[in-house]
Amino acid sequence: MKYRRRLCPIVPIFNSVMRMRVVLVPLALLFVFNGCRALTALEEAQQRREKRILEERDATSLMLRPSKATIKIRPDALFGESDHYTLKFAEDLQVLEGFDEVEERELFTRSALGYMESLYEAMNRLFGFQPKHKIHVTLHHLYRGSNLSAVTRTDYRSGILDGRYVKFINSIQMDFPIQMYEKHGVRVHELTHAFTNIYFLPVWFSEGIAVLIQTEYAKGGTHPKFDSLEGDLRVDLDGVNQLESWGGHTENNPLTHWRYRYAYTLVAELWKRYGTDFYIRVFRLMERDGLHQKLEGTMKTSFLVYYFSEAAGEDLVPFFRKLHFKVRKLTKEDILNQIEANRVPRRQ
Repeated sequence: MKYRRRLCPIVPIFNSVMRMRVVLVPLALLFVFNGCRALTALEEAQQRREKRILEERDATSLMLRPSKATIKIRPDALFGESDHYTLKFAEDLQVLEGFDEVEERELFTRSALGYMESLYEAMNRLFGFQPKHKIHVTLHHLYRGSNLSAVTRTDYRSGILDGRYVKFINSIQMDFPIQMYEKHGVRVHELTHAFTNIYFLPVWFSEGIAVLIQTEYAKGGTHPKFDSLEGDLRVDLDGVNQLESWGGHTENNPLTHWRYRYAYTLVAELWKRYGTDFYIRVFRLMERDGLHQKLEGTMKTSFLVYYFSEAAGEDLVPFFRKLHFKVRKLTKEDILNQIEANRVPRRQ
């Protein structure tokens, strides 16, 4: 923990809060034609095995390096652990064909943890940081009654330390129905969120870098870039970029696909302009200052643009204003003053 001093008695106990991301996949109508039959559970299990084998063999197409992480699996293969992840099988998955035998679960766990570690290392190279906590993944047949929703939760504590508001990450938990985990793009997208959630990023930036990893590093993207940030811009009635009001995965409206594409286009454009180490510089600056831990709620775009500008070596406020983001130019003093304004006076 970064802060080791005792908590101010104003708030003797930290509040525990969870940030949650939910991925929902719309139900599609399934038509069964004469002469066709549904796959049996055994055939579905065989297809999953073949898919995993192909994924392991075709590592170059996923643009991921083989991981050297240590993997430990319990004798019953219901739980596995690697350097940065844990993986367990929910009870409803343990009875399904393909997961009801120790050997099957052991093979799956070793493959899954190896893949996740390779992706973790790719993100570490791209962003220059890594979460201090392990990411805990639970696989289900159904999660909350559905096989079409994947949930990433970041549990954090918030309270008062020396009169100032602070927040700390407790744990990162992911719940995947196996049907969603087997969707390569969803898996990569959500694992990226779990990796970057520690910075409480604005939704548009969090989604943009998730699509960046999904598309350019793991070849699982379904949201191609736009040709022009200005030509494909969309604003609301106040003239503000429609990315700013994005609520994330839980939204499903006519702008959803545009938002994913535009966020990805913007994130990729900054990467192209300022170099492949641009986001490494951004996150290093944020980590050095630790100011994201001292402001309530999700990071504001103006705060993020301050660090973008520092990393780029030029003021990027005009660039974002041209794209109709509602941002103002901040200095570090402005941010520190905001933190001080939220300070809770000590009781005499």
